[in-house]
Amino acid sequence: MRTKENQQETLYSNSDLRRLILPLIMEQLLAILVGMLDTVMISGVGEAAVSGVSLVDNINILVINIFAAMATGGAVVAGHALGQKNQEQAGRSAWQMMLFLLYSSVAMTVLLLGAHRVILRVIFGQVEETVMASAVTYLIITGLSICPLALYNGCAALFRAMGNSRTTMYISLLMNL
Repeated sequence: MRTKENQQETLYSNSDLRRLILPLIMEQLLAILVGMLDTVMISGVGEAAVSGVSLVDNINILVINIFAAMATGGAVVAGHALGQKNQEQAGRSAWQMMLFLLYSSVAMTVLLLGAHRVILRVIFGQVEETVMASAVTYLIITGLSICPLALYNGCAALFRAMGNSRTTMYISLLMNL
């Protein structure tokens, strides 16, 4: 049984956690749905296209997770400053994180777009030319989305650090539509 002292030590109530977690679950479901829909949409084109998309999705998952981790780390620093009621430091931390995400995502985009064929050959070796052509096309298309996605991850992490995961869910829903 909870005593009054135990309740005061709790940072978040169960309803606070639900308001934070449920939008996160919805956002993750939307992200998984997009990956599934990519495969379903491309399946009508042929086996080589499905294979190419599948190869590139492995790279995309790695890149997305790297930027999500950077965004989470930056949001932790900004959230720590918010917890200390230091708005100025929180703002500087958030701005620094967003600039770092922007610069590193531009570098990653340039790398993927400039050396897409080399990267695919190094990672996957010799694959059929039709599969490689599909992988190259898909990598170029998805490579163009790296910067906006990295910045979205940064903003979403900051909203979550402020205790507002509902906004990121709505933005994710809008992007997926």
